[in-house]
Amino acid sequence: MSGLRGNVHKSAGAIAGLASALSVIVGMLAAYATPKGWGRVSMALHITKKPFIVKLAPLLTGASVAIATAAGLLGFYLWITERDSGATDHKSDGDG
Repeated sequence: MSGLRGNVHKSAGAIAGLASALSVIVGMLAAYATPKGWGRVSMALHITKKPFIVKLAPLLTGASVAIATAAGLLGFYLWITERDSGATDHKSDGDG
């Protein structure tokens, strides 16, 4: 891959990795912030409120998964188009 396509392909991989890492970090913070023992029971009975990070975690992880999926699909598309353009260049050499 050369030029802009190569840079976009590498950037898509980096964005997918960063989004995945963000998802893991948010999940760990939410698990750490979740009440334990009787606090969990009172939270389940809606006596106490959930911590903000616990409410926000599904939204952030969902967005992270969507970003990682989009970056992965973009990388796959660029790989396919580069492969197809390489095959058409090879056929046009007049060898065949």
